Amino acid sequence: MKSLKYLLAVAALMGAFALSAQAHLEFVGAVSFESQPNNNPDSNLAALGGFVDTTGFVLCGNSDPPDSDFGNPITNPISVMAGSYLVIHYGKGNDGSSKGGGIEIYQVVDGETSVDVPLFGTSGFGNGGISSIREFCGPTTNVPDSGTTAMLLGGTLTGLGLVRRYLKR
Repeated sequence: MKSLKYLLAVAALMGAFALSAQAHLEFVGAVSFESQPNNNPDSNLAALGGFVDTTGFVLCGNSDPPDSDFGNPITNPISVMAGSYLVIHYGKGNDGSSKGGGIEIYQVVDGETSVDVPLFGTSGFGNGGISSIREFCGPTTNVPDSGTTAMLLGGTLTGLGLVRRYLKR
């Protein structure tokens, strides 16, 4: 009976770790599209450079047709690299304040590889739909998936519990 309690406790702990891991984006900042010379990867990297140090960053995802990494049209969720930065160009929309819209920058957090991006701008510069998404990966974006980490931890704790139980006898 005691081993069943331990097994249920470990299973509950592993389930809590797996369910609490969320894929989400952290808003980094926004700039007016007018501040950029055009909408290409170099300009987008320069916009990102206004918020973070982009030394060693490379383009690892691009929404330019016909070879879009995020689908055409872009729908949620999209596949991304853990720890990467998304530079999203939104059109002006009805209430946008900037001619040409705005550029919003998000970081993929929690080590996840699938996220939902806002389909319409929220910064006020551009409230229209997505014009492009560029994903930039830094030199240290290889983060283990949280689900795998939780499973390894759970397996290790279970193994230690079993070894302890049989060594006591």
